[in-house]
Amino acid sequence: MLRVAQFTWWPLLTGALLITDLLVKSWATQTLPAQPLQPIVPGLLNLTYTLNEGMAWGLLDTLPVPLAALRLLVGLVLIAVLVTFTHAPARALALSLIAAGALSNAIDGLTGGAVVDYLSSPLLDAAHRAITGRNFPIFNGADVLVLAGVLLLLLTLPRSRSHHATQETP
Repeated sequence: MLRVAQFTWWPLLTGALLITDLLVKSWATQTLPAQPLQPIVPGLLNLTYTLNEGMAWGLLDTLPVPLAALRLLVGLVLIAVLVTFTHAPARALALSLIAAGALSNAIDGLTGGAVVDYLSSPLLDAAHRAITGRNFPIFNGADVLVLAGVLLLLLTLPRSRSHHATQETP
């Protein structure tokens, strides 16, 4: 019974996140190109619009289709891992977040040749400019899903105990 619940719940969550992100990207594509930058949380988060054929900082922008195919592969493998193996809820959530983000950006790349990006951060821009002299890349909800999933996955990794902690004290 747990196997059936696991099989349906996590892929359903992944699908819901994927559909939500694609709907937001559709809205952004229809609404934002003709609009000036719009603050959501002043000084922290803005709505803007761009199409990105590669990854952050223009990486792999000459390979949009292979990059989209790689994202698709990652998303599908993570869904297979979710339905094949039993995971703690936090780890399953992390894998669902990453899969949804990867699949959303893959669909953008495969259907439009570029990923729809619509979020910018003045705070991240200032910090990144101080280090590199350039603004932080414009990003999207799928990128946030992947980042949140990776961070959660790192938090759920088993921690090894140090050598000293496992020694008995006399």
